[in-house]
Order: sequence, then C-alpha cells, then structure tokens
Amino acid sequence: MKRALLSSLLLPLLLLAGCPGDDDDGKQPGPQPVSPAVVLGPAAGGSADADGGTAVPLTITGGISFERLPVTATGLGATPTVTPAAGVVVEAVAHNNYDNVLAATNADAAGAYSLSFATTVDYYIRARAEAGAAGNLDRVYHSQTVPPIVHAASSTVQKRALGNQAVNVLASSALPENRAGAFAVLDTVARLRAQVAAAYPTLGHLDVFWGPGNAGTRWLTNGAGQPVTLATTTGLNGPNLRPSIYLVGGSAADLAGSDHDEFDETVIGHEWASFVQLTRSRDNNFGGPHAGEELLYTAAYSEGVVTALGCALLNQRVYRDTAGYPGATTSLAFELDCESGTVPGTGVGYGNEFEVTRAVWDLLDGAAGNPTDSDTDPATVTMTGFLAGFEDLSTRAAPYQVAWLASLLQPLVDDGLLSTVNANTVMVAQGAAFPPAGGPDPFPAELIVGAGATAGSLSAYSGTDPNPVLGPQANGVWRLVLAAPATVTITLDNQAAGYSAAAHRLDLTVHDLNRSIVGADAGTLQDKAVNLNLAAGTYLVRVQHLPASSAASTSTPFTIQVS
Repeated sequence: MKRALLSSLLLPLLLLAGCPGDDDDGKQPGPQPVSPAVVLGPAAGGSADADGGTAVPLTITGGISFERLPVTATGLGATPTVTPAAGVVVEAVAHNNYDNVLAATNADAAGAYSLSFATTVDYYIRARAEAGAAGNLDRVYHSQTVPPIVHAASSTVQKRALGNQAVNVLASSALPENRAGAFAVLDTVARLRAQVAAAYPTLGHLDVFWGPGNAGTRWLTNGAGQPVTLATTTGLNGPNLRPSIYLVGGSAADLAGSDHDEFDETVIGHEWASFVQLTRSRDNNFGGPHAGEELLYTAAYSEGVVTALGCALLNQRVYRDTAGYPGATTSLAFELDCESGTVPGTGVGYGNEFEVTRAVWDLLDGAAGNPTDSDTDPATVTMTGFLAGFEDLSTRAAPYQVAWLASLLQPLVDDGLLSTVNANTVMVAQGAAFPPAGGPDPFPAELIVGAGATAGSLSAYSGTDPNPVLGPQANGVWRLVLAAPATVTITLDNQAAGYSAAAHRLDLTVHDLNRSIVGADAGTLQDKAVNLNLAAGTYLVRVQHLPASSAASTSTPFTIQVS
C-alpha cells in the first residue's frame, strides 16, 4: 500500500495534534490547530433572544444524519448518500456556552432522537461522533483540537419561545469543515464491531483520531530509529490510554487535492482489524513503512491478514484507497482485488503482504455469512471459527508460536476448521506451501544457548524492490526459547572488513512476544552485546542492517551467539 501502515509496536503513541515541526529539522508540518469552539459551537445562521426569565419545558425531536461520499473505481464520487447516524450522542446545548449541556441522549438505529429539558436560554442541538455501550464505546476525535475533543455537527440556535419542535441535524461533507467525515468513520467502525459481536461481545473502547487538514506528523520512529510520517496507523496506547486509530484527512494547504481516508471504508477496515489483532491476537511485526516490497514473514502477515479481515467484515472484495476530493482531481491511489487479478509487490507466499491477503480471503470466502467465493477455492472457514483461531495465537505455544501466516493456519487445522490439504491448496495458489518447508516450525530459526555461533549477512538495499526497514535483506531474526528463567549474553560480531558505520552498522534488539524490547545495543560501534535476565518464554532476536543511505550500503557479514 502507498502509505506507511505502522503497527506502533514498540513505542507509546503520542498526542497527534501536539507535534508540529518544520522541514528544516527533518520533520513534517503538523496539523493546523482548531479551536474547540469551532467544533462544538452552533452552526452559523441562528440568532438568540434575550436570555432569562422562567424556564421553558421543551421536548425536541428529530433525526441525525450525515453525507457519505461513495468510493468508486476512479476515486471519491461527488454525489453523497444521506445516511442515518445510528446510535450517536445527541445533546441540547445552551447557545452561549458550548460546555453547558442541557440534556443528552443517544439516537436510535435510524438516527432519530427525543430530548426533554427545561431552559431559560435559547439552545441548539448537537450530535457527537460517539456511539456504543459500556465496554464497547467508539469515539472519533478531532485530531487538531488540544486537548482532542469528539467531533460534532450542530444545528443553528433554536428559540425556546417556539416550544416543542423538530430539529434535524445533517453533517455535511462540504469542505473545509466536512463534519460528515467523522460520522462516516464512526458508522464504518460501528458496523465492523457489529460483525464480530458474537465472537467478541466486549471488545473494548476504541478512539479514532481524524480531522480535515491532518496530513500527518512525525511522532513515531521506525525500526531504524528514523522518524516516520504518520499517515494511517493503529496502536494500543493513544492519548487517552486506549487503543487508537489515526486517519489522514488531507493536507491543510490543499484539502480538495490531497489524500482523505474518512470515506475509504476498506482502509478503515484494515486499521480496525489491526485493533482486533493487537488486542485479541498476537502480532510480532516490528513495524515500519511498506508498499508492496518483500517483507519479513511477521510483517507480511501482520499487514496482509488485517486487509483481508477488514474487507471480509465489510463484505467488500476490493480494497480501495482514494486520493483527492470531489471538486478537484480525484483518483484511485491503490486497489487490490482480494479474490483475483495481479498481486502487486515483490516476493511470494509468506513474504508478500498481498499474497497473505489473498490466502486469508480464500479461507473466509464461501462460508455461511461470509463474502461469496468466485474462484472455487476449497477453504470455507466461518467468521466465528476464524476469529477463534485468530485469538488462539495470543496464547499459543510452539510450534508456530511466533505470529506469521503459518501460525494462523495451524490453529485452524488443529480446531478442525481447515484440513492440511486445503491449507496447502490455498498456499500453493500464492506460491508457497503448507506446512512450509523446513520442519514443523521453520520461522524464525532458533538460537540455542551454548551452541556455536550462527553466521549471516545482511544488505538492506539489495534485492528486488528492497525494504530497508522490514525486508529480509535488512533483518536477521531468530527465536530464543528459555524453558526456565536464565541469564543470557547475546553477542553480535560484525565481521565487515574496513568497518564503516555508514555502510556496515548492525543493531541488536531482543523482543518479547508482546512487542516490547527487553534488551538492545544500538549505535555506531562495530560489535554489539546484551546481557539479560530473562523469564522463561520465547523471545525474538533481531539483527538489523542500518546503513546511512542506499548509496553507502554495503553487504555486511556477522555472527551471533547466545551464551
């Protein structure tokens, strides 16, 4: 995919709106700040009578809706569909104080509401992009307010002297405000949650951060320690200490001509499925930018499986990411048919995220309640069964303990939901096999305490279409299994002749299966070592080639050993 889809595996998420920078410092411009009053206040056009006097009891009814722009094969369509804002929070608010909420309720499934309250001041009706029940609340925050607040769409000021009346609120898709975008995101997230409610009745709260003009800011580093421009990403620890999704809303300098994701349902579906993966399954992706290059098996799986799952939950066979907005030049930035057609990128099978997407889609399509199957593949796994196997990975022991596609196929086989023959048929179609070659647990290879040194060589910018952060040419990855607590020393001997950090640098990191770094030796010194007191369990040992640039990169031999 064209953007940097990061899993935020190793670093806490920081406040998106609070990290502006400048290009001279190697940072991307942050979002433009937005006053809370602009988001929470009444719509323009109303006027208020003089305040005071006896409180007037009112019952106000109406409907909340939003405009959804369609995703087409050529980009966002210009003709919106008016859609009920199901379940959203609806508030009656004093016209002169956006913090003075006179009454609140939730709209029903058709967006209808009723509010009864008494007021001495005129008021307006405000809908908030928040819905759900205890344990399953979804909120869409404006990413450019500080502190971030939940998006709103409001009516004009209403006169209390008019008594009971109907007040409807329509969130418009018109720029620059595009209030509809937040409600479209919420609607997509709510429908995804409903699709897995049988498997996960209490999935947990989710915060989504989005706003018009939020083109991304640098607040996260990739595995090389390099700043990464935030585009669309999912992480566990957002500003409110809850799982969070971040979506781009276009460039403030060119709202109409830049990238928006608020209406791209399959993009949201990918990130939402990452939320499920991070909270209910196991994800051993180190995190980093990717755009179709051959990846480590863990990264290809992490990104590919959630594309298939998100599309399947939305019953949309084609993943589409648009760019531009109606009124300007719109286009289709990226498209993947989960069922057929050319698979973009390099590498095959377990190392290509789009091959992983195809394989997982083939597992799901054709089963009752899932998307239809058009290529007559033999696998038919129900969504409930799939999600059970997906969740099994969170506690699975060897074999296939580290999360990659084979680690998902094996629980499905173990649970009787998929035969080994059919799993192999699915993988053969993607240029691989199941079980994969190399024994019962071939990736990653195991480092044995006290054994001889293991030799390797890395060249981050080599190969076809290399990925210098997540590609196999840039990384050596091993499994370290400890049956009991132990003190271990891991030594990395960089054997490059005429060592130059710009050309030959190797970093050493050790990760647990919960994505935390438990030890690291990084920097420009030639050789690295860590001494660790570790609990019993499985760990990932990563050696990463980090040349200063593609021009400086030189193949670097090394040995690694655990004692």
